[in-house]
Order: sequence, then structure tokens, then C-alpha cells
Amino acid sequence: MAVAEPKIITLQIDKVAAGVYRAEAQVHGGAVTEPSVHSSISEAIGETARAVPDGFAHFMEVRYCGLSSGTVGLLEAAQQSEEIASRLVALLAEMHAIAGS
Repeated sequence: MAVAEPKIITLQIDKVAAGVYRAEAQVHGGAVTEPSVHSSISEAIGETARAVPDGFAHFMEVRYCGLSSGTVGLLEAAQQSEEIASRLVALLAEMHAIAGS
């Protein structure tokens, strides 16, 4: 009997405009949740993590502007969305600083 491999979903967040972020959770290129619009990156992470059907996945990777949060537990993503968002924004600022030097 084959052992089921835990699914890792990817949450792609794109900035549409100031204070408008589009989020879509995917697994192997297929949608897990309907695309949604949020007022912040942290809101997108938290709400999308909570919208994943129970038992469907256990892990999430958040991607924003070509950057990745790394793999985190789905529950952790929901509970620590502010920290994950802050880390991604800090990495983006560092990336811009390096590009500007």
C-alpha cells in the first residue's frame, strides 16, 4: 500500500494596487481556493490558510514578488500571518536595496 504524501499548497499573492492584493492557493498548478482579494498580505495569508478544506493539505508556501516564505504548517500560516507577511516585505525591501546599490 502506498503512503500518502502530505500536500504542500502554494499561495501566490500579487499586488494589484495600493492596499489591494490578489491571492490564490494552488497545488501542482491547480487551484485549491478561488482567487480572492484582500487589503493586506497578512490578511491574504490568514484567510486563505483558513479557507483550505480540512485535511486537504498540511503545509503552505507563500510567494510574493518572486520571494518565498519557505514551507510552513497550514495552521502556523493562519496563526502567524502577520509575521510571515512582515518577513516577505522585509525581504522585498532588502532585494530593492541590493538592486539599487
